Amino acid sequence: MQISLMCKNNSVCSFNINPVSGWIQDKIAIINAELLPLSVQYGYDSTSALKSWIDNRSVSVNRKDLSAMLNAYGVETPAAMSFKNLGLNLSDQYWFKPEGFELDWEAVNLFDNDFIKQSFKTINLGESGYSPDSSSNGELPKFWCIEDNKRILYKEGTAPYDQQPYNEVFASKLLTELGLPHVDYRLVYDDEAEQAYCTCQTFITTDTEYVPALEVRSVFPKLNHEDTYQHFLRCMEKLKIAVEPREIDNMLAFDYLIHNSDRHYGNFGFIKDVNTQQFIGMAPIFDNGNSLWYQKINKQMKFRKQPSKPFKDTQEEQLKLISNSNLELDKLSPDKVDALIDEVFTANPLFDLERLEQLKYNLRYTRNKIIEHRNLKVPNSIV
Repeated sequence: MQISLMCKNNSVCSFNINPVSGWIQDKIAIINAELLPLSVQYGYDSTSALKSWIDNRSVSVNRKDLSAMLNAYGVETPAAMSFKNLGLNLSDQYWFKPEGFELDWEAVNLFDNDFIKQSFKTINLGESGYSPDSSSNGELPKFWCIEDNKRILYKEGTAPYDQQPYNEVFASKLLTELGLPHVDYRLVYDDEAEQAYCTCQTFITTDTEYVPALEVRSVFPKLNHEDTYQHFLRCMEKLKIAVEPREIDNMLAFDYLIHNSDRHYGNFGFIKDVNTQQFIGMAPIFDNGNSLWYQKINKQMKFRKQPSKPFKDTQEEQLKLISNSNLELDKLSPDKVDALIDEVFTANPLFDLERLEQLKYNLRYTRNKIIEHRNLKVPNSIV
């Protein structure tokens, strides 16, 4: 099947795919190099780079509901499922146009047009209409729907505490107190299913796109003398992204505060104007669910050697990188944090008093460590 990668109504490149496996079967033909995704523009092998970009933009192979999704669409891979839905999503304006397809961007894009509503239990396939769900990456089960003409994402949590939806809401409240730009999450509880979901709106419009850090770091190979953080800042400079290192450091400091273990290169990035191809700024902070020791039982909610991303493997090591943060922790008193913990997590039926108190203790600890690091600026003072 001949496919054109489109950016709105502009042809970017064309290639052949196997519609069942989703494999690209020959070299891509580049039509407009300036509109290619960054990793493809700067990649050594544009065909391999495009395949990786499509994979990163598709449903994760670790999604627990993936088998049901693949079976419903009659395909073998997440990429093939994405092609079935023209690659339409709510993060950018790229889409896949099959040869002979007469409709244009205005007729198919999901920002302006209705789309099929899925759920965690059912996958709806119709003769017409598309879904953004097959091009929404991440491991947690999720679906998009339209409510009051707003594009709303629903996500669930995982065992043992179903904690991620509550974490997202709690993180939103902390970020509001700190005055940092962020995606606002709300909690929805399904009494019948006894399941909590967090919801949020897309932060992208028909004229913008989200460019994940994964794409940005692809513009240069890392030099031997650089660490990953220095390399990333150099890539930002190459692309003329007008974002101060302080904005990155504030995000990293916040991640230390909540011990976010999943700030990988897809979970932060930048916003670009699609029409001018100019970067506007940093994307609001989002996807904070895998934090606050969400997989640990109460007695395992420790500090040392806790996992971290993207620049270092542990929270202690990543905190040492921060030199420009001006996170206003004075706005976030311990009493305020305690009150927010009670407000959010007492709604979780799987939490007990011991876990609530441990969270309060841990947040006081991480807050104090950030303040200590900022004031002393002695890397080896971090426990």
